[in-house]
Amino acid sequence: MKKLFLALMYHGKGSLDNSLSLLQKHFGPIQSQSEPFDFNFTNYYEEEFGKDLKKVFLVFEKEISKGDLVNIRAQTAEIEEELSANGKRTVNLDPGYLSETELVLATKKYQSFKEDLGNGVYAHKVLEFKDDEVITFSHTFADYRKNKEFFENS
Repeated sequence: MKKLFLALMYHGKGSLDNSLSLLQKHFGPIQSQSEPFDFNFTNYYEEEFGKDLKKVFLVFEKEISKGDLVNIRAQTAEIEEELSANGKRTVNLDPGYLSETELVLATKKYQSFKEDLGNGVYAHKVLEFKDDEVITFSHTFADYRKNKEFFENS
């Protein structure tokens, strides 16, 4: 069973509240949500979003297949656009799925370890779950490494 997963990066509580409302309209109820945490692992997004970024992980009740990630990635891009202000995004949405064995994100950035899903979307396995252990990889993002306990309990 694969559950829709979204990582939501934002600046300001208003952006979070607007995003959560819109995401639930599109994808249904949220099953579990991490506590917001400071996203200070890179300054890559500062020019577009500003400083003091926050991030939250969301697991939806909605069950999906790996192939659904192509359309979901397009939908989240539209939602980012809808929530934009003054030509800049106010949120960054990283969709994927969470299963009993792995966390996979849908990305537009190709690398050799990613699976091609079509339409320029790639499946990026970020975490693996085996024998009650959360396994990371050299390409696992720092915020996922630091918040492994959320995935142990989701």
